[in-house]
Amino acid sequence: MFVGMIKRLGNVSSRVPIIGALVIIVLATGMALLLTRGGSSNAAADSKVQPLAARIDRLDGSVGVAQVVRQNQQTDFAEATINTPVTVGDRIYARDGSHASIALTGHDFVRLNPATSLDVLALEPGSTQLALRSGSAVFDVGALSRSELFEVATPCGSVDFQDRGLYQVGIDGNNAIVSVLSGLAEAVGQGGSGYINKGQVFTLGCGATEAQSSMLGRDLAGRIVDEYYRYRYPRRYDGRYLDYQAYLDEPTYYDPYWNSASYEYLPADIPGLYDLDYYGDWTDVSDYGYCWAPRVNAGWAPFQSGYWDLADLWGPTWVSSEPWGWAPYHYGRWAFINSRWFWVPSEVRTYPVYSPAAVAFIPLADQIGWVPLGPGEVYVPRYYDASFTPQYLAPTTVINEVTVQRNFINWNAPGALTVVPLGAMDRVIDPRVIAQVDPAVVAGSRVVLDPMSIAGVRQLAINHEDARRRMKLARAEQAALDTPVITGAALAASPLRTDIANALRVDQASAKRKEKLRINETAQVTSSSRSDNVPQTFASQPTQQRMSELAARAQQGDKSARREMRQIMREEQHGARQQQAAAAAAQEQQRITHQQQTKEQRRAERQQQAAAAAAQQQSQQAQQQQMKQQRRAERQQQAASQEQARQSQQQQMRQQLKLERQQRAAQEQARQAQRQQMKQERRIQQEQMRQQQKPPKQKPPEAFQQQNQAERARIQRAQQEAAQREQLKAQRHSEQQRQAMMQQQAAQQREQFKSQRRAEGQRQAMMQQEAARQAQAAQQREQFKAQRHAEGQRQAMMQQEAARQAQASQQREQIRAQRQAEQQRQAMMQEQAARAQAAQPQPKSEKQQRKHPQ
Repeated sequence: MFVGMIKRLGNVSSRVPIIGALVIIVLATGMALLLTRGGSSNAAADSKVQPLAARIDRLDGSVGVAQVVRQNQQTDFAEATINTPVTVGDRIYARDGSHASIALTGHDFVRLNPATSLDVLALEPGSTQLALRSGSAVFDVGALSRSELFEVATPCGSVDFQDRGLYQVGIDGNNAIVSVLSGLAEAVGQGGSGYINKGQVFTLGCGATEAQSSMLGRDLAGRIVDEYYRYRYPRRYDGRYLDYQAYLDEPTYYDPYWNSASYEYLPADIPGLYDLDYYGDWTDVSDYGYCWAPRVNAGWAPFQSGYWDLADLWGPTWVSSEPWGWAPYHYGRWAFINSRWFWVPSEVRTYPVYSPAAVAFIPLADQIGWVPLGPGEVYVPRYYDASFTPQYLAPTTVINEVTVQRNFINWNAPGALTVVPLGAMDRVIDPRVIAQVDPAVVAGSRVVLDPMSIAGVRQLAINHEDARRRMKLARAEQAALDTPVITGAALAASPLRTDIANALRVDQASAKRKEKLRINETAQVTSSSRSDNVPQTFASQPTQQRMSELAARAQQGDKSARREMRQIMREEQHGARQQQAAAAAAQEQQRITHQQQTKEQRRAERQQQAAAAAAQQQSQQAQQQQMKQQRRAERQQQAASQEQARQSQQQQMRQQLKLERQQRAAQEQARQAQRQQMKQERRIQQEQMRQQQKPPKQKPPEAFQQQNQAERARIQRAQQEAAQREQLKAQRHSEQQRQAMMQQQAAQQREQFKSQRRAEGQRQAMMQQEAARQAQAAQQREQFKAQRHAEGQRQAMMQQEAARQAQASQQREQIRAQRQAEQQRQAMMQEQAARAQAAQPQPKSEKQQRKHPQ
C-alpha cells in the first residue's frame, strides 16, 4: 500500500509551494494527534478507535440497513440508498429478487445475492469481520497482507481469506459452501481448520466434525466470475471471464487500481474513487495540487443534494443522492476556486481519515445551517454512545481551538451556506426550503462542535426519524437473522459496541483452530448450481442417493457409513420437523400477509373514499363559491342597472327641464315679439294721432301712405313668421330630445333583458354541472361497491386456493415422510440383515469335518 501511495504522490504537481507542504505536514501531525492522544472535555479518546465506514455503492430491489441495539430486540430496518454508510454493528439484508454491492475500501468489495443477510462485526484498519447468516455473497479481496484479517462467519464456521482473490460463500440448509475462484482460504469449524485452494468447493456442515471437498467445474466457475464482473463493472466488462481460464490468466484486467485515473492521485483505501472518473475531472490547482471538480450545472454547491442520517455511530452523516457522492463528502475538503467548486484531497494523500460530514454547523433560532470545511480547517472525529453523547477522539487543545473558530474559508462562497428549518433535517433536503439568511445574522452566530447539542436535532436523532422508508421483515426473514454464527478469531474489544457479540449472537471456535479438520477429498467435479450460482456439491445431494451409497458401504463393514446413516436419519427427522415448522410458519406468514394486504386494501379504499368525499366536498365548496360569486355578480349587475336607470332618469329630468326652459324662453321671445309689435303699433297709432292733430301743411300723396302701410304690414308679418319659426324650432328640438330619451330607455331595457337572460343561462349551466357531478359521484360509489365486491370474491378465492395448496402441500409432506420412513426402514432392515449374515458361522469344508469330527 505504501508503494502505491509513493507512486501516486509522485504525480502531484511540483508547483505546490513550500507553505502548502508545511500545511500538509502540520495537518498530518494534527491528525496523528487526533488518533493517538487521549483526553477530551467529556470522555477519554481511545487511541485504537479510528472512524471508518463502508459504502453501499450499488443496489437493485429492496435492500435494508439496520443498527443492532441489543439481543432479542427487533431490528429496525430502513430502505438503503446509494452512498448509505455501514459500520460496526450494522446489518444489511437483500430481500428476494434484490442485489447489493458494498465497497469496504477502494479495492475490497462484497456482492450480496437475493435473500442474503450480512452483518458487520468489525471494520478496522487491518481487521474486517463479517457474518453471513443466509443466502450467498461474493467477496472480492483486492489487497490483503499477511498481518491483516478478513473473516466471514457463518452458522457452520468461519472462512478466513489468506490472500487476495475472489471468493463465494453460500448457506445451503445446514451447510456452508465455500468456492475459491482465486486466492487461498482457511475454513474453521467445530472439528478444526483446513485450507481451501483455488478451484475447490468446500462443504462445511453445521455441527459436523468433517468437511467435504470437490473440484469446481470450469463452466460453473466461469458463470460465477462472469456474473460478478458483469454486475461490478457494467460500463467496461465485455464478458471475457465467462472463460474461467481467461480469468486465471489475467485476474487484474478490470482492477480499478490499475485502470482508474483517480487511483493515480489518491490511496486505494478510500471507497468511491472509481466513480470519480465518470462524473468529474482532475485539475492541477495552484497551492492545492491535483483537485477534482464535478460536472454540474451552474449554481451548484456541495452538501445540498441528499439527506442527513442522524442516528449514525459517527454522528450526523451526509448521505448524498449524487452517484459520485461518497469520497468527496467523507474525505478531504472543498474550496471555491475560479468560479468553480473543487474537492481538495490534500489531507487524504498523507493520511485518509473518514468523517461523516466535513462541515461546520450553525444554529439559527428554529433553523440550522452548515458550511463545507475548507482546506486546512480541522474536523474533530468522534463517536456517539447510546444516549447520543459525543466521545471525542482528539486532545482538549484541538477541541478548544475548533470551538472558538469563527472564520471559515467558504463562508462567503456562492451557495456554500445552507440554512433549513430544524424539521427538515430528517428528510431529503428540498431546494425550496433552503432559506436566505442575512449574513450579519450568520456572522453573529457561534458554530457548534456537537450538532447533537441542538435540542431539535437531538430529538430527531432520539426518535430515529430520517428520510428512509422503514422495511418490515417477515417472520422467516427475521428467523434467518437470529441464526448464531461462529468466528475463528475473537472480536476485538471496542468501546463502540461493547455488547456486539451478544447482540449479534456470535460464538468463537478458536479453541479448535489448531486442530486439523478432517476433510473428505474427492475427485468429483461440481458443475450444478442453484439460481444464485452456489454449487450443489455431493454433500448436498438427494438423501436417497446418498443413503444408497452409505448402505453399500455399510454392507462392506464401514462403520463410519453406519454412523453417517444414523446422522442423516436424525438430520432428516430434524429437517422434517423444521419443514413442518416452516410450513406452519409460512402458512402463518401467508395468513398475516393476507391480513396485512386486506388491511392495506381497506385502508386504500378508505383513503379513496376519503379522497372522493374530499373531492366531492371540494367540488361542492367550489360550486357554492361559484354560486356566491354569481349572486354577487348579479347583485352588482342589478345595482349597476339601477344606478344606470337612476342616472338615465336624472338625465331625462334634466332634458325635460331644459326643454321646458327652452319652451319658456321661446314663449318669452314670442311675448317680447308681440309686445314689440304692440309697441310698434301704438307708436304708429300715436304718430297717426299727432299727424291728425297737426294742421295739414301739405297732404302727402296717397301713394306714399299706401307704401308706408304696406311696409308696416310686411314688418309685422316678418316678425310673426320669425316668432313662429322659433316656436317650431323649439318644438322640434324638444321632440328630438324626447325621442332620444325614449331610444336610450329602450336600449337600457334591452341590456337589462340580456343580462337577465345571461344570468339565467349561467344558473341553468351550474344546475346541469351539479346534476352531472352528482351522477358521477353516484357512478363512482357504484364502482367502489363493485370493486369491493370483486375484491371480496377474489380474496375468498385466494383463501380457498391457499387452503387447497396448504392441504396439497401437507399431503405431499406426509407422502414424502412416509416414503422416507419406508426407505429408512428398508435401509435398517438391510443393515440388520448384513449384521445377521456377518454374525452367522461359516459352514466347514469336508476336509475340516474329517479332521475335526463332531
